[in-house]
Amino acid sequence: MLIESYSLKNIKFLILVYFLSTTIGISQEKNIFKNLNQIIENSSKYDQKKRFEIDSVRNILKKTKKSDLLVRYDLNEQMYYQFKFFKRDSAFYYGIQSKNLALKIKDTSLIAKANMNLADICVSSGMYKEALDFLEPLKRDESNGNYGTLYYGVLGRCYGDMAEYSNIPYFQKEYIDLARKYREKALSLTKESDFFHFFLKAFNKSKDKRLKEAIVEFNLLLKGDYKAHDKALVHYVLGDLYQQSGNKDKAIIHFADAVMSDIKTSTKESLAIIKLSELLFKKGDLKNASILIQKANEDAFFYGAQQRKIQVGAILPLIEQEILQIVEKEKQRIYWQYIIVSSFLVLAICFAVIIYFQYRKLNKAKKIIADAHQNLKSINKQLRNVNEKIKSRNVEIKQVNKQLLEANKIKEEYLGLFFTQYDAVFEKFNFFMVTIKKYIDEENYEKAKRTISSYDLKREKEKLLENFDTAFINLFPNFINEFNSLMKEEYKIKLDKGQFLTKELRIYALIRLGITHNEIIAQILGYSINSIYAYKTKIRNNSIINKDDFDQKLLKNTTLKL
Repeated sequence: MLIESYSLKNIKFLILVYFLSTTIGISQEKNIFKNLNQIIENSSKYDQKKRFEIDSVRNILKKTKKSDLLVRYDLNEQMYYQFKFFKRDSAFYYGIQSKNLALKIKDTSLIAKANMNLADICVSSGMYKEALDFLEPLKRDESNGNYGTLYYGVLGRCYGDMAEYSNIPYFQKEYIDLARKYREKALSLTKESDFFHFFLKAFNKSKDKRLKEAIVEFNLLLKGDYKAHDKALVHYVLGDLYQQSGNKDKAIIHFADAVMSDIKTSTKESLAIIKLSELLFKKGDLKNASILIQKANEDAFFYGAQQRKIQVGAILPLIEQEILQIVEKEKQRIYWQYIIVSSFLVLAICFAVIIYFQYRKLNKAKKIIADAHQNLKSINKQLRNVNEKIKSRNVEIKQVNKQLLEANKIKEEYLGLFFTQYDAVFEKFNFFMVTIKKYIDEENYEKAKRTISSYDLKREKEKLLENFDTAFINLFPNFINEFNSLMKEEYKIKLDKGQFLTKELRIYALIRLGITHNEIIAQILGYSINSIYAYKTKIRNNSIINKDDFDQKLLKNTTLKL
């Protein structure tokens, strides 16, 4: 009995502890998002403060003599750091200015520093090839201790990002190995007391899948007296590690801390806000997920980082679609509630009126019944006549229905193929126009805006291109084989079963149909003119015939289905 009583107490205690921890966790999360939303609302104030700091340095730069090259170099470098996490194109501009001044000064260390700064901003913008180009001149002096840490750090970050976005295992493994190599080299050149030393040491462990050790070291790093941006970086990495470990609640807390710090420091190049919105979306917190992804979208376009725009574009439509679905369901629920309540109200009024009039007519009922009995026979006769007419009408309706069924069958047999491909587009566009008109008439511009943004033009474009591919292959069933017959063996295009035409095949499919202008081809496929020119040049260079004769040869070789 004592054992059973003790066990029961333990169970009650554990339930109480679980309830309290859950309650505290929910309360803590609510406070975090309350603070975060308030910080997002005040983001313009933080940006204003950032612009004031930028203007202060810019004013000094304007007043500095052009002959003071070293001073102007330092000021341009300060402007670069001011814009580094704020606006990519401005940071790049001042990075170029610094490099030009360093070239005039003829100081190799300043030139190297400017090149590393330019490479760093290129990595932040997703311009990995350009980053490596800026670092290429520094290879011959890699052992220079003045810039070795930064040099290898940028290389490690560049190859790490390239590995993350590469979908080819061969290159991904190569990039991962290079990233690890350069991070370790950078770590060996750091001072043991520096933030970068502790960060790289823990980060390398995380990349080696030693997550628990890395989490402990990053948590210790948070206790140090470091810059706000450095702590935001640690919070982001901790959030990512906790997410990998399956602890989403702690991941959310650390991502939120990173986002708050980024907004306060006007850091527009941030991945934490995208990660946080994605976690909240999966958790079902659409309200906060929507607020965060909208902010992430604004920051990505303001900063100009291409990879961030892609990441935001992957989740923003999903959140907006989910919100629209919830709104529509709620509207439907309220609508049916309104119908039901209104129906009950109308029925209640009708019953009240009926009872009232029935009470007044009760005394006259006997006389009415007597008169009604006399008229009953004539009414029955009229009813029989009506029934005969209804029967004849039913026969006519059956005949009409039979004719309609025959007409529908004819439509399905002879017109179904044509209308099926365009009906969906028409209906979707019609619904879209009606919905937009409705919201505009209601002056509900926010819903109209969300409806417009939910319309996936890219997917509709892809469907049209797929229909184009199918129609084209029906006309030219041997086009791919005939195209490959003009290509070198290693550049022949092979399509899996059910796969549609590639970008290159679509371009030359349009050419085969008589559309030869690059501007029109680019407009149809949604590419830039330079991209069309690049694809055509690539194909011609990889053919087995003279590149100037490739187009004409392809036109002669392709045969139309008779």
